[in-house]
Amino acid sequence: MAVVTASFPNIPSTGEARPLPASAIWSIAREARRQLCGGLWAKPLPADAMIRRVELLVANGIRLVPVWDCQSEVHDEQGLPVAGACEYDSDSPENIYLSLNPAVIGERPDLAASTAAHELGHAIFDGPASVIACRSKARHVTPDERHFDTTGPKNEEYWSEYRANEFMGGLLAPPDLLHRAMVMRAREFGITLINRSGHAGKPGYPVIDGQVWDMVEQDALLDDLAGMFGVSAAFIWVRLNKYRFVANAQPGRV
Repeated sequence: MAVVTASFPNIPSTGEARPLPASAIWSIAREARRQLCGGLWAKPLPADAMIRRVELLVANGIRLVPVWDCQSEVHDEQGLPVAGACEYDSDSPENIYLSLNPAVIGERPDLAASTAAHELGHAIFDGPASVIACRSKARHVTPDERHFDTTGPKNEEYWSEYRANEFMGGLLAPPDLLHRAMVMRAREFGITLINRSGHAGKPGYPVIDGQVWDMVEQDALLDDLAGMFGVSAAFIWVRLNKYRFVANAQPGRV
């Protein structure tokens, strides 16, 4: 069991998280992973492990006990099924409610892990504001897997989803762990690596030369890394690009 603590810039009067660069969110997620796992290794962090290990969240000094529900169906405000939700209810001010919908997730442990990590990100970054405002109800829903690459206007809801998505990525596949694993496996597969600065990973480590990375090599590496981190190949592709681990990446892949 673990107490996961996090701190980040916020508006003191409301507790609302201020907009953060992706690198700052990844650092917060990496530290959360270290607290959850007792260290940092390139291995899966499945949903059931998150649920079992997170005993208490302390975000900017606000304490919240996560209450998970992985059995009930979950719907949005229009009654449509969604993959997950994060909810706060001032009737139980010490709790934050996190749901995974088995009807949408099905037999996909990678989607369960992504959804659980996304909802945990909402709890950490959005929970304190709900407590301070004593909102009677506060709710964030995750419609489906496509939601994990949310883009949109820079409003409060955008930042909330952006933070939850980048927290998810940084928790399940932190930049330094993914970079080290990528370089090791790319060399074994004979994939061309080149030196580039400006990436989010290990200093001095090379990145993939996307101009000469053929589709067979790509499929093999993405599938291999997906299995290593317990996520999907599409998830790994997004992370490689967000962390700038592929130079001259070709559009339209995965």
